[in-house]
This record gives sequence, C-alpha cells and structure tokens, in this order.
Amino acid sequence: MTDLAWMKTYIGTETALTGHLTAEEFGAYERLRRHYWQHGGLPDDDGRLMRITGVDVDRWDEVRSAICSLFEDGWRLPRLDQERESAADKRVKAIEKSQRAAQARWGKNARGNAPSNACGMQQGMHEAMLEQCPSASASDEERYEEGLAPARAHAREVGTDTEQPIEPFPTTDEAEAFLRRKGVPDMEMPPLVVKLQAWRLYLSELDKFGRQAA
Repeated sequence: MTDLAWMKTYIGTETALTGHLTAEEFGAYERLRRHYWQHGGLPDDDGRLMRITGVDVDRWDEVRSAICSLFEDGWRLPRLDQERESAADKRVKAIEKSQRAAQARWGKNARGNAPSNACGMQQGMHEAMLEQCPSASASDEERYEEGLAPARAHAREVGTDTEQPIEPFPTTDEAEAFLRRKGVPDMEMPPLVVKLQAWRLYLSELDKFGRQAA
C-alpha cells in the first residue's frame, strides 16, 4: 500500500482514452487504475481483477475485452508509473522541508534548551505537510483550490458539525491565527497546530478555550 495520497488525473487525456466505454466498463477501468496507484501494479490474473473491479463473472469477458487495450502487457500503465515516481520524489522533498521547518520552529524552547517533545511535534508536522502535498504539479487544481479558499475559511469559522475534522490551513501561521481566535493560549498552541494541519482537530476540542476566554 502506497503512502501517496494524491493521484493526479488529466481529465482531457482520460476522457479521450475512455470516451468509448460504457459506464460499467469505465468504472472497472477506474477501479483498476486506483488499485494500480495504491499498489504499484495489477495482478495478471482474471479472478483477482474481477474482484478489484467488482464486475460479475458473466460480464467479465465483455468488460475485459473493452478495457484491456488501455493497458500494456501485464496490465501495466507506464504513464501512471511516471506519475507515481514524480509523486514519490515530491513526497521525499516534502519530508525534508517539513523536518527543516519543524526544527526551526520547535527545535528549541523559549529558553534555548532542548525540547522534551520536539520529536513528536516534528513527526506530526511531517504527516501534516504530506497530507497537504499533491502528488504532482497541478496548476489547474491549485487554481480551483484557491477559488474555494474563502468558502472554506468561512466554514472553519462557523461550521456546526463538530464531528468533522477542521480543514487544514495553507500555512502554519494561518493555523495559529485561527486557533488564537478560538481562544487557544500560545503555550498550548504547538500540538493543536499539528493536529489541525493533519486533519485531526475537531471544533468540539476547541470549545473549552472559548468558554475560558469568555
């Protein structure tokens, strides 16, 4: 199972490749493509491929004949191999960047001494930054995400579903500013920033700070 959480999709390319497929055939192809991304390949075995796609036995031969031309020998997808390689390289760079950022922010405490919990915070920041890192350059997707930013900021402020995790912020400074508005004192800020940026902080966890501020 891969640690690469994001799979870039070129809509125009995929539409051109799959426009001739029925809904059932496209669904089978897409399931195989996602399995390929997660595991780095597909089994060259019809029984296992049927289980992955969810296609019934009596439909498999027809569906298989429709989608097999989209793969190379051994059910390989070279273009997806390239995307996985690019995403893995970007993930390594994100880890290195997060290590430097965590060391700069929390490598020492306010008195210049070695911290007691810096390692745990650094690991949390590694995970948080990786969750926010798309698998490859995606200018169209990034512009789309920027367009959603105002609505998401409003949802963070007034969201009522406390069982849903709060969506991370683009930067740590913005995350800290949000937590301060919720009444979180600076001394309790670092672990909550880590949780927030890793999709693990819930609004209900901030209720106590609001009551204290009131």
